[in-house]
Amino acid sequence: MSEGLLWRRGAAGEELAFPHPAMHETQCSGTNKIKMFKSKTVIFFFVFSALILAFYQTLRIDAAEYDKKLIRHTTIINNTVEYPYKYRLLNPYITHIYFSVLKTFLSEKASFLIAYLIQNLLVYGFLIFAVFNFLNLWFDDTGSIVGTLIFALIIPLSLTGYDTLGDMTTAALMALGFCCINKGKIFMLYPIVFIGSFNEMQIILLIIFYFIGSKPNFTTKQAWLNFFGLTAVFVLAYVIIHFIRGGQAAGGDVVWFFTKDAAYNIAHKGWIVLWFIMIAPFIYFVFKDFKLKPDFLKRNLLFTLPVFYFIAFFFIGRMREIDKALTIFLILIPLALYSLLPNNLKKQ
Repeated sequence: MSEGLLWRRGAAGEELAFPHPAMHETQCSGTNKIKMFKSKTVIFFFVFSALILAFYQTLRIDAAEYDKKLIRHTTIINNTVEYPYKYRLLNPYITHIYFSVLKTFLSEKASFLIAYLIQNLLVYGFLIFAVFNFLNLWFDDTGSIVGTLIFALIIPLSLTGYDTLGDMTTAALMALGFCCINKGKIFMLYPIVFIGSFNEMQIILLIIFYFIGSKPNFTTKQAWLNFFGLTAVFVLAYVIIHFIRGGQAAGGDVVWFFTKDAAYNIAHKGWIVLWFIMIAPFIYFVFKDFKLKPDFLKRNLLFTLPVFYFIAFFFIGRMREIDKALTIFLILIPLALYSLLPNNLKKQ
């Protein structure tokens, strides 16, 4: 008799074979163990990556630039810092809760660094989670982990300033927004845009990514309603922030900010080498078999990135601050992985 089968006599006297219940349970148990192993691997990857990046940021950036970081944090809380930093509230105010509690039994410096370590862990954990889930739309867990590791490797090179946590938060919110767009969960963009507005103005570009990412959006009533609705949510958040914080977010401040960064980029051309080192390795694989790749990635690569992250960024950001442009790699990495890891693509 065959192993794993139960033999029973049928109504006509013939012998019939049935799978043994224990064999079915073993197979199910094996499948569950594989799923459990994969989930444990992914969770370990999330935790390990977040710990490494958070400790790197705390030790190499926050502790090394403690005095500058403390001044920036304090002036934001006291609302004495200039535009645009006075409107970047999300991380400083959350961290200030930990800071206030820790100061009751620790020194100011220890309290401050531990408070930011906690916030770093939360932000980097969120970032790794969001990037992994975005890549997991097209790639299996192995491919998604490889892509997220590539993204994580870029982060230390991008930390060229001492106030970078807001940019990491923006990258995480962008990745989460991209994931929602490609899953058709457009309603989730509304809270993302609203919350992101309290972090940095750059979140408004998520609306552009959404609208540009699909050609039918230009002729679809619902897409236009979402475009204007999301813009209204951003404006509402900005009005609330302006009401709370006061100050001038137009005129002289913006003109000064605009000309200051453009002049800096012209005078300091070292950013050209940095951008070349970080972007050039992707180029060949990004454009290889380009037609076969997702429209959302292709359309935003050809329009949104050149217009808003290369041309506009030259005037409203310092090009050496790659942390403000990490969203670029959310587009480049999956496009490159399509060519680099074809065996790890999910069946669509």
